Amino acid sequence: FLVFNYQWPRIYKNLGFKAGISLIHYSNANVKAPNTSTNTFAFNAGLTYSLSGNGDTEFITIEKPAIKESVRMNLVFRTGLNESDVINTGQYPFYIFSAYADKRLGKSSAIQLGTDVFYSNFLKELIRFQSVSFPEIEVDPATDFKRVGMFVGHELFIHKLSVITQLGYYIYYPFDFEGRVYNRVGVKRYFGDKWFAALSLKSHAAKAEAVELGIGIRL
Repeated sequence: FLVFNYQWPRIYKNLGFKAGISLIHYSNANVKAPNTSTNTFAFNAGLTYSLSGNGDTEFITIEKPAIKESVRMNLVFRTGLNESDVINTGQYPFYIFSAYADKRLGKSSAIQLGTDVFYSNFLKELIRFQSVSFPEIEVDPATDFKRVGMFVGHELFIHKLSVITQLGYYIYYPFDFEGRVYNRVGVKRYFGDKWFAALSLKSHAAKAEAVELGIGIRL
């Protein structure tokens, strides 16, 4: 669910205007096949009214100390269940090990660069299924089901919460599944200065592969 809004306050006295666009995506995130989904685009517009008197607002500038932080290393373990696109092939656990460096750009933002190692057991079953059921596509049953990717990302800090967006590319890709480019969006919750939990959605463009539950440490 994404919403982008822009507001024009006090166009006329205390009366303002706002407008925006919404994207609503609904699916089961490939936890179980079939992964049917719906996408909704919506537009909104409306009026706003300020109750703060005659419209004369005085803003106070607050000096905020600059955040100076060296490059930090992050280690994350993610897991969950998912199923291939073939119905009734079964749900299988997956395990993802991630390591990445991040650099704070200010109080609210950081950029990331790292790598993911994927152990996706549903791919092991899909490889076996295709090698037996579709000999014409010549899938070797001994094909490795593991994948390794490199990614760049951004983290938006909101107090103890943060929003992550990552774009990755598989550098080890022995079996073709949904293409080499993948993306991840999610949220993190920090517990203290180092430990955090994460909930994220990994997909290939608009096609979801898995909902990931993770735990990690920021060193």
